[in-house]
Amino acid sequence: MNLLTIAIILSIVLAFVFTFLNGMNDAANSISTIIATKVMTPVQAIIWASFWEFAAFLIIRLVLNQQFAVGNTMANFAEQSVIDPYLILSALVGAAIWVWVCTKSGMPISTSHALIGGIIGAAWFVNGSDVLHMKPIVITLAFIVLSPLIGLFLGFFLECLFLKIFKNKPRKKVDKIFKVLQHFSTAAFCIGHGSNDAPKTMGIIAVLMASVFTTAGVSPEMKSFIGNFYDSSQGFHIPDILAVMCYIIMSLGILIGGKNVIKTMGGGLAKITPVRGFSAEFAGATTLIATSFLGIPVSTTHTITGGVIGVGLTDGMKSVKWVTARRIVLSWILTIPVPLVIGGVLNLLFHFLTR
Repeated sequence: MNLLTIAIILSIVLAFVFTFLNGMNDAANSISTIIATKVMTPVQAIIWASFWEFAAFLIIRLVLNQQFAVGNTMANFAEQSVIDPYLILSALVGAAIWVWVCTKSGMPISTSHALIGGIIGAAWFVNGSDVLHMKPIVITLAFIVLSPLIGLFLGFFLECLFLKIFKNKPRKKVDKIFKVLQHFSTAAFCIGHGSNDAPKTMGIIAVLMASVFTTAGVSPEMKSFIGNFYDSSQGFHIPDILAVMCYIIMSLGILIGGKNVIKTMGGGLAKITPVRGFSAEFAGATTLIATSFLGIPVSTTHTITGGVIGVGLTDGMKSVKWVTARRIVLSWILTIPVPLVIGGVLNLLFHFLTR
């Protein structure tokens, strides 16, 4: 078994591990507020989230009969000619290391932006900046800032609206109404996550599969094996079987490892009530679903964080726990550069080993 074959196998395995980490960190944000408001227990929320995450696949593929636009964007950050299993493996390792560190510390970062950083670094360090496609990169970087701001303003607006509408209603009655409505806002947010975040890792695995057929030195046996799951004659695409596998693995990540992040997002930024939970989730869901149809990779973490801060601001600046917010923003700032450097250095190492 040569180094290239090992790289392909490790890339596939690590890609699924990364999908699991996505569930541990990113997808946990989908259910944090409904747990914080005690509308659902963690087990109930996990089952609810898993169902609606998978519903996103059914809506996109069976109801709308569309491809995963965000997955296609993820595969288009660099020239296809320079993408090989070594590059993908380097990007995945760089991203996975950073996601694991942040997840263990309870920091809700964007796993997708970590992966984007890894891809950019792995392509750039070996092939130079000319191979990078700057348009999707610039749009993605812009939405690192825009998505939390959109979530913040929508969350703030909705909370102010509901406070005005229900200002003369008994608190218990209002909470009862929004505890029911929060089931729907959580479902919408999970559909948004499933349509935007889940396809990101699918796009990377699909481009890895495509590279098997274009990379010199790949054995006929490996091409035959990958061909069982990926039809290269169709051009770049995300196979349905790959999508299903990613959704299942991501759900396992929610089940096993999201507790620390749920704690931070559920109450570490601002006090969450059923009204606030609904407002924050609806703001995030709107942003995620809209950007999914536009093919823009945005962060579930960023949108829900903005939404939670937005609803908290209705009680004034002091109601937001800015120490926690600063820690989260610091982890965001490092999310692209750290995987970028790790992925770039690793791919350079592979480049020298295989020359």
